[in-house]
Amino acid sequence: MEKQALSEWERHTGSKTRNWKSSVRVKGSLIPLEQWMLQMAEYHERSLVPAKSVKRPSIKVRKQKLLTFLQEPYEPVSAKWTTERCAVCRWVEDWDFNKIIICIRCQIAVHQECYGARNVRDFTSWVCRACETPDIERECCLCPVKGGALKPTDVAPLWVHVTCAWFQPQVSFASDEKMEPALGILRIPSSSFVKICVVCKQIHGSCTQCSKCSTYYHAVCASRAGYRMELHCLEKNGKQMTKMVSYCAYHRAPDPDNVLIIETPKGTFSAKSLLQSKRHTGARLISTSRLKIEEPPLEDNEEADPFSAARCRVFKRTKKAKKEAVAHQIMGPQHHSMSAILKLNANRKMEKPCTFSTFRERLQHLQKTEKDKVCFGRSEIHGWGLFARRNIPEGEMVVEYRGEQVRRSVADLREARYRAAGKDCYLFKISEEVVVDATDAGNIARLINHSCMPNCYARIMSVGDDESRIVLIAKTNVLAGDELTYDYLFDPNEPDEFKVPCMCNAPNCRKFMN
Repeated sequence: MEKQALSEWERHTGSKTRNWKSSVRVKGSLIPLEQWMLQMAEYHERSLVPAKSVKRPSIKVRKQKLLTFLQEPYEPVSAKWTTERCAVCRWVEDWDFNKIIICIRCQIAVHQECYGARNVRDFTSWVCRACETPDIERECCLCPVKGGALKPTDVAPLWVHVTCAWFQPQVSFASDEKMEPALGILRIPSSSFVKICVVCKQIHGSCTQCSKCSTYYHAVCASRAGYRMELHCLEKNGKQMTKMVSYCAYHRAPDPDNVLIIETPKGTFSAKSLLQSKRHTGARLISTSRLKIEEPPLEDNEEADPFSAARCRVFKRTKKAKKEAVAHQIMGPQHHSMSAILKLNANRKMEKPCTFSTFRERLQHLQKTEKDKVCFGRSEIHGWGLFARRNIPEGEMVVEYRGEQVRRSVADLREARYRAAGKDCYLFKISEEVVVDATDAGNIARLINHSCMPNCYARIMSVGDDESRIVLIAKTNVLAGDELTYDYLFDPNEPDEFKVPCMCNAPNCRKFMN
């Protein structure tokens, strides 16, 4: 039909734009259009035969159908769950009121708030809900990923990841405090159980959908792939509401370090912004660069300060030749031959893996075996460093950072005394009030150097009685002879005059440690 001018349309219908329902007449009967429409509606209403309402299947039938569907063969996804970050929200930071707790059996790490373990006081012997019955293997009914932060549902014997439950609108937790059991599994539309996850490429469990398109994926698959996932806290009619939002790889670029983004009426934030906040503390060394004490000029020779690790001090970068790593570097320049390296381990008894009932027992075993795992040697980064004596798999506790625990005020006084004496200081902050001084009473762990691309990370762990310890954990698989490093996490908001140059030479080096 050709597009006609308004005046032509009016001449054709004999009506005006505002009263066309009454002015337009039906051909034949010449009754107004509006009256004809009412007559037709009344006719169809009289002639409509009431249909029988479709009876919803019973709970028993729906449960049996779901269990049958879950029996279909699939390929389980074996994931490496690290203790570096929470398995639910993937945040690295924790706080005094919301600690990251670690299961002593499966080594899963979760925030107390994320897992519903607010009342846990003994962190040394805590086990997750799935590990309370270790003889029964628990799996998530909404995704194929094995392990993780699992919770029981109201449909026995089904369990579910907390993350999977969060991103299913039909699912909720009966108790906000305990975060269990998960309700509404049988209310999930059956159509979501036949979608293919774009991450694991499987049809198993229930997929969630991108907020911008029709891309489907399992919530845990997306979280571990670095997809953007958000929690929106809204207030409607005086009631607080929570809405979970996620985006596919096309609408938001994935990042392995992505964490759950929190969006509130006061603004949007994530754990990355909290890392830069002085109100929250993490596992970080204390920068000693604020003391303005004159130091002797650095000489251009290889023996300058040979017995220190990467120091927390201000110094000028010299143009001296780059020093190569020579300590137990199997695939590079070697100071010791392979036979010499093998002799180092010849007389050492390698103990078999043990099981521990408490974290304190695990720490005691770690102290006994630390010399089997690490040694010190000349570092390519700076001075002396810490090296792996054997292959260390990802997630294994490497060594405890030991020293004397003192108050922050005492640490400040000692720092000034060490610097005045020209002595290197090793201070590691546990909290705003407690600092570990490893300068005189520390172990070999104090020699570990900083890197912007580390293979270890530090975790502050509670051992009960309000006592905490610092443990270095392998972030990746570390080969024998590799230097062990971790990110010192200095305050990035330091003034320029207090900037500490970084010498890690990593591809993503930030140039400064702070």
